[in-house]
Amino acid sequence: MKVRAVMCDGYRLRVTTWGSGSPHAIVLPGLSADGRSLAPQIRALRRTVGSVHVVELPGFGLRPALRVRDAKFSNLARYVAHVADELRVDRALLVGHSLGGGVSLHLALERPDLVDGLVLLAPAALGRSLHWIYKLYCLPLIGRALLRPHGKVSKPYARRFLVGSARRSDDHFLSMLVRHGSDSRDRALSTRAIVWANQPSWWRRLILFGLPGGEQIGFAIGDRLGDLADVPTLVLWGNEDRVICAADAQRLREHARAEIHIARGVGHMLPLEAAAWTNAHIARFVAHTGASRRVDSTRGVGQHPRTVGFVRHADRLRNIR
Repeated sequence: MKVRAVMCDGYRLRVTTWGSGSPHAIVLPGLSADGRSLAPQIRALRRTVGSVHVVELPGFGLRPALRVRDAKFSNLARYVAHVADELRVDRALLVGHSLGGGVSLHLALERPDLVDGLVLLAPAALGRSLHWIYKLYCLPLIGRALLRPHGKVSKPYARRFLVGSARRSDDHFLSMLVRHGSDSRDRALSTRAIVWANQPSWWRRLILFGLPGGEQIGFAIGDRLGDLADVPTLVLWGNEDRVICAADAQRLREHARAEIHIARGVGHMLPLEAAAWTNAHIARFVAHTGASRRVDSTRGVGQHPRTVGFVRHADRLRNIR
């Protein structure tokens, strides 16, 4: 395992890499999350591809926190593309959960040359709606209060909003989610920056505030979905997701190369709630799309001259080994 920091526009993105050579997989965790939220998928990918790179956005792993002016989805996708270029990754399978799925979609639109395929786990940016509380996050004073740095997510919150009925009574599982939480100030500020940077315009927010839905209008890819028709895509979702509605997957029904599967009794933490189910679909998808473990000794993931070494957080990822 190699951990490094890649510089871009004055920010540092933490990248954790397992393996070397092609084919490559780039893994993008959800909002305010890290590689532990996708640990089962990382372990599975390591058995099927040459290199797995987990990319954490600015502020989520390393200081400084994201500023609002830099936190548009299109800019987050540009940061990830920069990481791929720095690591000399020509093409990769993108695996994204929630926010990471939305960034993957934007990256596939802006840099199609980089993308071998998409694995989207309850992704943002497909539909119109999020949980209703997102509207409060977008109000200046209320949003600042709700998104202020605070303690880790509580077990009642995880039970009520993050998991489905199949794991809702699993106290051990809920305790694990709480342990994975973070009280980092920089992570909270970066989360707030992403929420605020990707809001609809003021007049549209006023119109939508009293109406259901519309929370994703500011960053949904909308009619551009057709541009991904040639990209092999796997979409996995939980039917009890209370953060991003699984009905958004229906927008991909017209996407010729999209494969969609919905897990029953599963919520937003699909990668951990239904790890075996998720991994089985990913393994089959990778095999079907032709990605297999091929070690290319001439094109490893050696450190680029502009890449800064960084290894302090390795002990936090032991459970992925």
